[in-house]
Amino acid sequence: MNIRLTLLDFDDIRNPLLAAGQARATVEVGRRLAQMGYVITVLSSRYPGFKDRVEFGMNYRHIGLGSPFIRLNNLFYFFAIPFNVWRARADIIVECFTPPISTLLSPIFTRIPVVAIPTMFSAKDYSRKYHFPFHLIERYGCRLYKYFLPYTREIEDRMRRYNPAVISALAPNGVGDEYFRIKRQRSRYILFLGRFDMAQKGIDLLIRAYARVAGSIRYPLRIAGHGPDQERIYELIKKLHMEKYITVVGPLYGRKKLSALSEAVVIAFPSRHDDFPVFSLEALASGNPLVTFDIHEFSIFGKDISYKAHAFDIEEYARMLMHAVYDKHLVHKRLLCRRFAGRYTWDKTAAAYNRFFRRIHRGDFL
Repeated sequence: MNIRLTLLDFDDIRNPLLAAGQARATVEVGRRLAQMGYVITVLSSRYPGFKDRVEFGMNYRHIGLGSPFIRLNNLFYFFAIPFNVWRARADIIVECFTPPISTLLSPIFTRIPVVAIPTMFSAKDYSRKYHFPFHLIERYGCRLYKYFLPYTREIEDRMRRYNPAVISALAPNGVGDEYFRIKRQRSRYILFLGRFDMAQKGIDLLIRAYARVAGSIRYPLRIAGHGPDQERIYELIKKLHMEKYITVVGPLYGRKKLSALSEAVVIAFPSRHDDFPVFSLEALASGNPLVTFDIHEFSIFGKDISYKAHAFDIEEYARMLMHAVYDKHLVHKRLLCRRFAGRYTWDKTAAAYNRFFRRIHRGDFL
């Protein structure tokens, strides 16, 4: 029997305002589940120029507001969820946690089994950013879910602190074969690639740290992506007189992204909080170690594949950048990065989803 899935993913791989890692995960896992016979509807946020469509074997529908402002779209998506979940015709609903409160509270509005995925599971950080107790809503909302597909044991343990009875199975993200096929070129720069969100991605910390070593490190810094804080990034670069050393470019997709990874000496990954992002695996699969802060979400990345500074210590992060680009063991470290990433494939991820969904559909957990 074909299982009908409704997948709640705020992002869409065609969304010019975002198209981030979860949208990629939805495509890669969804297309594989569709090939297994699943009937999948994806409910994403509207955006400028959106079109409902059938693609990758899935039916994409869009809800909420399609403005040029992603935070406004986020708000309207949240308020559109109750009605759309209530009217969903599915055997299983899959909810991707969405900032700033993580939970969309969808189990309140349906009797259909809901499986939560921790796309963004850090409401406490958004509470600090916006001075509003989003974490209390997250804590309450997590108690509503019976099923959970965490990326790591650390994330699973975090969920169990809120909801000890939750039924879960590990399902890490994967990485595409094309990243393993990248051929190293001459290293030309330190690369940051991601959403321009200073509070989460720590781009301000990166720029301030790099400014401390810009005159002595032989590589410029390239910042690639897009997002709401683009002007703030330009302003900080100008304030620190880093225009000569730091280049900001737009989002990189397809061949441009692969090319950028081939020419990076290392990847700057200065997030204040994150949950096993897809790009971390893509970077490692390309043979690029990560320069990160030592935060609990990144405990999965050992020192053999990363360089870690104490959380949010700018001086130490600057030293880590210097150490990384001049590390005499860097070539060997690149091999270890690819070996680590090789443990994570989209086929394995889709298989984990399928096993879990089949058990739910059979009623194994009733």
